[in-house]
Amino acid sequence: METRHLQIFVAVYRTKSFTKAAEQLYTSQPTVSEHIQNLEARLNCRLFDRLGRK
Repeated sequence: METRHLQIFVAVYRTKSFTKAAEQLYTSQPTVSEHIQNLEARLNCRLFDRLGRK
């Protein structure tokens, strides 16, 4: 497990948004999604409920 995955996880948790986490981490939203998907695959569980746009 990479520390980057955990940094992104914490940012998404705190901001409650993949887009806001990406902005905070100076990266793209697809990169955040990819890291979260990789982490979920590694842990074999969903980490966030995806509700779509609000």
